[in-house]
Amino acid sequence: MEFPLRNNERGMVLLIVLLVVALLVTILVEFSFSTLVDLRLAETYRDSTRATYLAKGGIRVGRIILQEDGNGYDSLNETWAQNLENYPVAEGVVSIRIDDQGGRLDLNRVVTPQGNIDPLFKDRIIRLLELLDASDPASQTDALIDWIDPDDDAQPAGGENFYYRSLQQPYNCKNAPLDNLEELNLIKGFDRDFTRKLAPHVTVYGLAKTNINTASLEVLQSVAAEMDRSTAEAIIDARRSQPFTSIPQLKELPGLETLYGFIYLYLDVKSSRYQIESTSFVNDGRRTIHVAVAKDGDRILYKRVL
Repeated sequence: MEFPLRNNERGMVLLIVLLVVALLVTILVEFSFSTLVDLRLAETYRDSTRATYLAKGGIRVGRIILQEDGNGYDSLNETWAQNLENYPVAEGVVSIRIDDQGGRLDLNRVVTPQGNIDPLFKDRIIRLLELLDASDPASQTDALIDWIDPDDDAQPAGGENFYYRSLQQPYNCKNAPLDNLEELNLIKGFDRDFTRKLAPHVTVYGLAKTNINTASLEVLQSVAAEMDRSTAEAIIDARRSQPFTSIPQLKELPGLETLYGFIYLYLDVKSSRYQIESTSFVNDGRRTIHVAVAKDGDRILYKRVL
């Protein structure tokens, strides 16, 4: 015998059914969303992996370009200096940039391998900082020396462990050569704004001599106290029309006959240190690789993956 449901009982059953349906819909939506997120993460990982291999390929291309450059000079009108932007490869694009480090001033040279100050490079760094309107070139150079040299004896305006350990967020003085230019932000007297301004003119991978075919106006002026702006501009104007293939060619420029004797030992027309940057995109995947290489022997000096 069946008993008819009262109205309130029918309403309760309907409410329970609606709650169950709502719960099932919520679970289904949550499951669908989780599945979509997992799918997107998998796609991003796949694209990032592809971008990584594509960026590695860009680094390899850059190294091949440098190895194929076999003439006796290096200048900004050669193949290696022409940037490759968004070149399509398979399902992605790659950009390759090669920067010569031989035309920059090597900050690590201010301290010799034996741990002594190199007065020539110290003067050059001070002159370069002055040309770039640094806040206190002499003090900043002292701080740079203390950061690099192996001892704990502070320069007159520098800073060793005592200074860095007394900061609000303390850390140790490195007492070793710079590994990259980002380290400058840790050194007393340097800040991010000035480091960005300084970066195009300096390196940590260079050699003792400066490539006059690629050096900036400021780096050329820093070579010697006798090198003024007009003389440095004359060098840059001359190399635009024809790169220098030997240092004695400088004597042919007006005003350099006398100056030549002060600077020729510190100059070169070729480079052996370069930085290659390869950036690739594959859909939502992105990868940038920085590599410092020695052209002689095709050796990797430093690698950073971003």
